[in-house]
Amino acid sequence: MGSVTGAKLAKAPTPVLCVDLDGTLIRGNLLWECVLALLKTHPLTLFLLPFWLLSGKAFVKRKLAATTHLDPARLPYRQEVIDLLHRERAEGRRIALVTAADRELADSIAQHLALFDEVHASDGQLNLKGHNKAAFLAQHFDGPGFEYVGDSAADLDVWRKARAAYVVGSNRRAQQAAAVTTLKAAILDQPASFHTWINALRGHHWAKNALLFLPLALSHNLTLEPLARTFLAFALYGACASGLYILNDLLDLHSDREHPWKKERPFAAGEISIPQGLLASLLLLSLALGFGFLLDLRFGAALLGYATLTLWYSLHLKKIALLDVFVLSSFYSFRILAGALISGTPLSQWFLAFSLFFFLSLAMAKRYSELVHAPDLLQSGNSGRGYRTDDRELLLSLGVGSSFASVVILSLYVHGQEVRVLYTSPEFLFLLCPIVLYWLSRNWLLAHRGELKEDPVTLAVRDRVSYGVAFASSIVIAASMLHVSF
Repeated sequence: MGSVTGAKLAKAPTPVLCVDLDGTLIRGNLLWECVLALLKTHPLTLFLLPFWLLSGKAFVKRKLAATTHLDPARLPYRQEVIDLLHRERAEGRRIALVTAADRELADSIAQHLALFDEVHASDGQLNLKGHNKAAFLAQHFDGPGFEYVGDSAADLDVWRKARAAYVVGSNRRAQQAAAVTTLKAAILDQPASFHTWINALRGHHWAKNALLFLPLALSHNLTLEPLARTFLAFALYGACASGLYILNDLLDLHSDREHPWKKERPFAAGEISIPQGLLASLLLLSLALGFGFLLDLRFGAALLGYATLTLWYSLHLKKIALLDVFVLSSFYSFRILAGALISGTPLSQWFLAFSLFFFLSLAMAKRYSELVHAPDLLQSGNSGRGYRTDDRELLLSLGVGSSFASVVILSLYVHGQEVRVLYTSPEFLFLLCPIVLYWLSRNWLLAHRGELKEDPVTLAVRDRVSYGVAFASSIVIAASMLHVSF
């Protein structure tokens, strides 16, 4: 064998590791994140988007980055990619963040992570994506070459120029990358599961729509036609509410990421993309409102009113202390009113008043619980609410007072002639008052102890004591329908 003398073989330079941002380093897209932030803070500015687009997509990104604020510490980073970068950096490798996102956002993320030697991004004129990114990297790293970590179809152009590929995403994308360059590693994502979508749609909140059946039950009008119409209304109200829950979660994306448990919601965690959420919300709302008006004009109007108030609440009203809980409690009364409209059943004003105070107490318990569990978030001013930690005592007093007020009104309701004529032994209905008061008081006890970590209505769906209260109430109602003599 020959030998080399008098000289050393030059070591080939290590290729620079270039990392994409949207969909790769983070679970999400900064363009959509900025659009949502703009919708929440400056909604009218959205009308300027078509005019900005005339100057190109890079210009839109620059304007959005300048108009909104995203906290880089709260973005949904992919831990697997972060771990990869730490390993490569520990070995002395040069790492570059190369993204189609705007330079201002890319710089803030790079500064936060402290993992990158250089940053290249869209600059307001050139959209650094696809072919543009491939040409730039091939020229900029002509000497050492580069390896690329990416996720999208647009990254195929970049992988064709790269020494090797790291793929984040689907197995299909990994196969496509392997066809044009050397595949070094793949971090595979699973599409959002059925369970994830049910969480996003708040499937468990559909139990609240059972309130639509209350007018029928209270009037003892359980005939086929009104029942069938109410079942249809139940489905449409659920679709409308789910669409609004999605929209609310998207608008609360940034504040949810700072919350102890809301940060695990599908959109905040990046498990479902923002475009998918917007499309699902649009479809659900369109179907619900369209079929709602076809089913009954008055019901459709009530559903539209509920949707409008909910959207206004999400954009603005939830930031106003106390007004937010009054609006929140009215959402439940909206359901009762909608049930009366679709079934053609008269609704007692006493019962409607009872429902307002009853659900006002629950809304205050929910807000009180949030103040108990997230005091640091309130102090930071990033909670998206208008409360301070020292408001807890006031909410406690108002909420407990609303509980007692609701029970007083309930006693007046069950004493009314319109109710007494429906029952053989109406005197038993008074027993509902201590039962309801016990359940409300227990909710406040749990909230005061810091043990109420969710919406009280949601808790009731899986709470054994609540089932016991419902059973006891059923016995009381059954007894009031029987002839009992003393």
